[in-house]
Amino acid sequence: MRTAMLVVLLGLIAQPALAATMQDRADCRAITSDDAQIAACTRVIEDNATPEHDRAFAIYNRATAYESKGAYQEALADYTAVLEVKPIGLVYANRGLVYQRLHDFQRSIEDLTEALRLDPTLSQAHKWRAVGYFNIREYERALADFDAAQQLDPNDSEVYWQRAQTYEVTGDRKAALADYSDYLKREPKSVPGYIRRAAVYLALGDADRAVTDASDAMKIEPANADALALRGDAYMTKGDLERAIDDYSAAIYFVPTMAPVYRQRAAAYRKKGDREHAIADLQNALQLNYSDEAARAKLNALGVKPAEWKIVPKGKTLLDELK
Repeated sequence: MRTAMLVVLLGLIAQPALAATMQDRADCRAITSDDAQIAACTRVIEDNATPEHDRAFAIYNRATAYESKGAYQEALADYTAVLEVKPIGLVYANRGLVYQRLHDFQRSIEDLTEALRLDPTLSQAHKWRAVGYFNIREYERALADFDAAQQLDPNDSEVYWQRAQTYEVTGDRKAALADYSDYLKREPKSVPGYIRRAAVYLALGDADRAVTDASDAMKIEPANADALALRGDAYMTKGDLERAIDDYSAAIYFVPTMAPVYRQRAAAYRKKGDREHAIADLQNALQLNYSDEAARAKLNALGVKPAEWKIVPKGKTLLDELK
């Protein structure tokens, strides 16, 4: 992404003069090491013989390097310095993204709006502004910006991914499903993509397709606990308790701290009539998350009082004690 930004800016700012060494100018342009680029650009910037426009170019490159390494305050200062020389849509967009990473969504939206005023073709500015709107819960504006970004760049897989999540939040699961499917066409190896689409299928009542998507996720990452837990939920919906318990157990094996999965496995055990293991799982859920009111209520329904909860040695679970 940084390389593309530099290409655009090169057309707007004059080529560097010979005020700094050839190596300094080359290292300031190169995207090899953030620290090396920052050091080289700083030498160009601090050279009194460097023309103003060339200095702005070096400041911009240094800003992108600062942003890349997470030095956001330094990046903000440099992007602002460039904008004092020339208002450029791309630079406003980059500064807006930095504000977003700092969770200053209002300033981010303001900068991205200015970027789009200066250059309406910036699909990334629409996408980033949409994320800003999403984070301040202005979902309709977010969807409008995602739509604009998708029209400008139909192959940007991130737009489909982020718009799908926005549709999920607004309750439009069918639209979310379509976007996750478009996302997976572009990112067929995305484990999170299969997991999210499986969750939407399950919410829409299509447990079979949820099983398929969760299974596809595990073909890529066999030890993915989220995919296992979700497939367990799908099997529960289908009434296949044995497979559900197997998947929940595998998820817990890989990530033993997943309190909701203990609760779900307890539900499967309870449906099987296995009260002992159901109680053990609910107690494990509460030990991992004491505020789990659902687990607490289910224990109460099984007639288990808090004083009867069993304390397990660190590193073990109640099921270890039952073996």
